[in-house]
Amino acid sequence: MNDIYQQYRFARVEGRNITRARLEAQFRDGITDLEELENAIEQQLTMEPMCTPWRESEVEQTGCREGMRMAALEFYWAHRQRLRLAIVHNSAKEKSTADRIVDASGNRT
Repeated sequence: MNDIYQQYRFARVEGRNITRARLEAQFRDGITDLEELENAIEQQLTMEPMCTPWRESEVEQTGCREGMRMAALEFYWAHRQRLRLAIVHNSAKEKSTADRIVDASGNRT
């Protein structure tokens, strides 16, 4: 395997793993707000890649940056879909509960 490509690949994997671990630690207690998730991902995408200061070559820094972006976007899409489904499910559950509320005269309100 080409040495330059191998350096790039290792740095990309390392940047991806570190970023994924950061996001998982940040949302250890769960994600309850889509805006909070979006803000965290935005911060990851705009921050200067300092996760691997030992990666000094341009190829390694590029690999690390791309790994960080990849992890942030993967985390966002995986959790965004689950969060949206949970919001829709909770809204449907609240609506069905509200439909079953009956006032004292027996009429649904």
